[in-house]
Amino acid sequence: MLMAFVFIRVESDAISKVSSQIMKIEGVKEAYEVTGDIDIIAKVSAQNIDELSRIIFKIREISGVQGTDTRIILASSR
Repeated sequence: MLMAFVFIRVESDAISKVSSQIMKIEGVKEAYEVTGDIDIIAKVSAQNIDELSRIIFKIREISGVQGTDTRIILASSR
């Protein structure tokens, strides 16, 4: 299982709408509206890099999304 954080830049008047659309995508586990130069951070789970790529492209297709930046999780401390 591959996990990643996707940092999403969104048009300012579309953040809530985009956030709710992101949560409808299979593989998106959580989405947070945040402050700063990134508007939404999504936690994504995928079987492999190809599936992760498909999820990212689905996010990019949402109206109002300006761009994404993805970080694959290598290790987690709990």
